[in-house]
Amino acid sequence: MKEDNKKIEEFIDKIMSEDVLEQPSLDFTTNVMSQVEAISNSDATVYKPLISKPVWFIILGSFMALIGYVILGNAETTASWTDRLELSEIPINLFENISFEFSSTFMYAVVFLAVMVSIQVPILKFYFQKRITF
Repeated sequence: MKEDNKKIEEFIDKIMSEDVLEQPSLDFTTNVMSQVEAISNSDATVYKPLISKPVWFIILGSFMALIGYVILGNAETTASWTDRLELSEIPINLFENISFEFSSTFMYAVVFLAVMVSIQVPILKFYFQKRITF
């Protein structure tokens, strides 16, 4: 076994002595750095939101128009489609037999969860935004 290793080592030494050490070209560093800069300037990591700003403005404008219509709408009409359907005569008591009683431990847990989420969401958002920019 040792003899085989010795033969292999001699063979490798012989090959290494015959081989010439290659020298990189003079502008090797410049070429590599230009390729690195080209890769770092790619838009593969550019943040693009799912909903663009114009769409957000349209959504906001629509919501504001709806709120304005509800507040400033014409309230003088006496006959509406709900009056014609006579929905006021239908008794709707869905939660009549349901009782919501929570223990104080459950309430403390819900409050604690809300506090932790409200703290962790901004921290995680900052972490991932910082990670995307680099």
